[in-house]
Amino acid sequence: MLATGLFFLLPSAFAQESKKLNQTVRGQVVDKESQATLPGANIVILNTDPIIAGVTDVEGNFRIENVPLGRVDIKVSFLGYKPYLVSEMQVTASKEVVLKIQLQEDAFSLETVTVNAYKDKTGTINSMATISARTFSAEETRRYAGGMDDPARMASAFAGVAVGNIQDNSIIIRGNSPKGVLWRLEGVDIPNPNHFSGANVAGGGFTTLFSNHLLANSDFFTGAFPAEYGNALAGVFDIKLRNGNNQRREYAFQAGVMGIDFSAEGPFVKGKRSSFLINYRYSTFGLIKDFIPSEQIPKYQDVSFKFNFPLKKGGVIALWGIGGNDKNSEPIDKDTNTWVYNWDKVQYDLTTNIGATGLSYKKIINETSYIHSSLVATTNNSTWDMKRMNDNLVLRDSVYINNTTSRFTISSFINKKFSKKHTNRTGLILNNIYYNELTRGRYQGVMIDYSNSEGSSYHLQAYTQSKYDISRKLLLNVGVHAQYFLLNYTYSVEPRIGLKYKINANNNLSFGYGNHSQLEPLKVYMYQKTNMGETNFPNKDLAFSKAHHFIIGYDYYITENLRIKLEPYYQYLYNIPVIADSTWSMINYEQEFTFDKELINEGTGTNIGIDFTLERFLKNNYYYLITASFFDSKYTGGNGETYNSRFNKNYVLTFLGGKEFLLDKKQDVKRILSINGRVSLMGGHRVIPVDEQLSYQQKEIYYDWSNPYVKQNPADFFLDLTISYRTNKKKHSSIWTIQVKNLTGTPSNYLYQYNLKEDLIENTSQKIMVPSVSYKVEF
Repeated sequence: MLATGLFFLLPSAFAQESKKLNQTVRGQVVDKESQATLPGANIVILNTDPIIAGVTDVEGNFRIENVPLGRVDIKVSFLGYKPYLVSEMQVTASKEVVLKIQLQEDAFSLETVTVNAYKDKTGTINSMATISARTFSAEETRRYAGGMDDPARMASAFAGVAVGNIQDNSIIIRGNSPKGVLWRLEGVDIPNPNHFSGANVAGGGFTTLFSNHLLANSDFFTGAFPAEYGNALAGVFDIKLRNGNNQRREYAFQAGVMGIDFSAEGPFVKGKRSSFLINYRYSTFGLIKDFIPSEQIPKYQDVSFKFNFPLKKGGVIALWGIGGNDKNSEPIDKDTNTWVYNWDKVQYDLTTNIGATGLSYKKIINETSYIHSSLVATTNNSTWDMKRMNDNLVLRDSVYINNTTSRFTISSFINKKFSKKHTNRTGLILNNIYYNELTRGRYQGVMIDYSNSEGSSYHLQAYTQSKYDISRKLLLNVGVHAQYFLLNYTYSVEPRIGLKYKINANNNLSFGYGNHSQLEPLKVYMYQKTNMGETNFPNKDLAFSKAHHFIIGYDYYITENLRIKLEPYYQYLYNIPVIADSTWSMINYEQEFTFDKELINEGTGTNIGIDFTLERFLKNNYYYLITASFFDSKYTGGNGETYNSRFNKNYVLTFLGGKEFLLDKKQDVKRILSINGRVSLMGGHRVIPVDEQLSYQQKEIYYDWSNPYVKQNPADFFLDLTISYRTNKKKHSSIWTIQVKNLTGTPSNYLYQYNLKEDLIENTSQKIMVPSVSYKVEF
């Protein structure tokens, strides 16, 4: 299929327009810490003859026309600031390139030291980050094989990150449960922003609601994150949305076997500075159902938008939002001859809805300070109606869930640049949480309520953090985060510190420590028990789960475009909810819809390992990324004994790379063929041994919890491929893309099931290959 697709694509490429095409590059240059504009900054398109260049005006804006198509390097410099390089920026015929360049003031500019322009791709948008963090772009989510346009799937290629199964985009960061990941959008905490969020694994879903048409460069953290991030134990996605083009209307339309995707952007009124950007997606996997051995074919749609309104005197108001709707169902087959497993007796209807919308206000107070405030409303609803047919062919209620959590958030921070060396950010986050939790399930033949609560509470967070350049070689980031949960009056105070030492031009040494804490899923607190007509909530007073992160980092730049990174780490988890005198722990939590456990905060855990990265940044039309992670993840249950954690895969190895083939002269790039591949090998998911005697007796799978996760599934090997072909014409660009997830059809998703026909216990698996062919036009 892949070869056939390319056969039809390539011949059409030879009859192209001969006239050279170009594009406009424009944007704004600001101080990274204060966001004050920098008039008089120089912008140069490197390697052009004659040199193409520009300079910013009194508002820090620049505009450079007639920039050739293809990959370009842009150098930005300003007196007293470190020069900056935008490397390998893709310039196409269909869309203007609109940049926001943030320059770092040189705290030691009076010293006679030569500073070269560079872009530290190991760095982040958040200047308070020191270690275990990096920036990713919207282009990378599409270009990286296996990314499938999804930030979570793309991030699984980074060091320290593993995946659970191919159907879900949940990620395991350094041995932690996927539920330990925090999602942020436009600087505000949001619920898990995935289609079918938490349907298989808490913290995961099928794919995120974020279209890469709207994504700006964003940050991803894997440990010891800065003080402004709270309520997370594993990692952070800090997602940013770009502003729409405020000078001309631009559109994009994509159609493929996975659905359709349409975006539009432009000025509300031509000649004004306000802009809109909106995207709609409708997707169904119905066209590729033959490649997925399951009747559970997801159908979903989403919309996302950002409206930007610059005000006079340095203020900006932005209205943004995301929303998604998902549906999935499985019918019952009344023919008992088709029943092989107990799941074949089940029918269900599942619907999930998620939304987040915010109004943000940013104001430049003076040349050294700005304030950013947001008012945000979010909601997350899941409804699941499952029925099971008994041996008498009577369909009975089995599980009914209708859970809704809504949240109103006020978030505000002040960023103050006290000097060239010292910047501070101090903020407050107030969440007003409304919940309506209803979970019913069949227990000993009777439907009972596992939770049936409606109410509201508050979750308050506050933080302060500072970045201080002690010397040209030594940088300090220090801060503290505090949070308070009014539902049970528990609190946590968490110090954070990061150090970065520049040994020389090519070598950096870093250290990071963070104390972090997280609330459990709301249904854990809402679990109820009824005895003698009296209902109580045994988990309502659970304290925060907590962890200490210790990380050392070493960076070695072999060349300007090639670097090695090593990060050994140790994480100690404590205050973990466990069952008294049991092996069960929330450290291993994936998902339990009818949660029914009484917990105490007496569990602990450790994650110890080392992450290795060898990365060749995109240059001269090729790149590669080799990562290796070796780790050991253990936990101590309520019985005081230590075991492997569910997520102790022990190792993850990934090789990712790609090559762009320019089918025209470099000065007139109209046709580009891009081939990208990825190979991943990781230890298998750990499982609990089956209690065979009880399982054969009950003809259903029961587990032996006396020695959990001692067994491990076979290693997972995945091969992913992305091939794209772009043509640039005068007023539009066309992109054909083939993406294949698990090209070899390697079996995964191992699951113990009881074979009713053969009267056997089976460790079943699925061979899932996800192909996607799409056509996109930008105009």
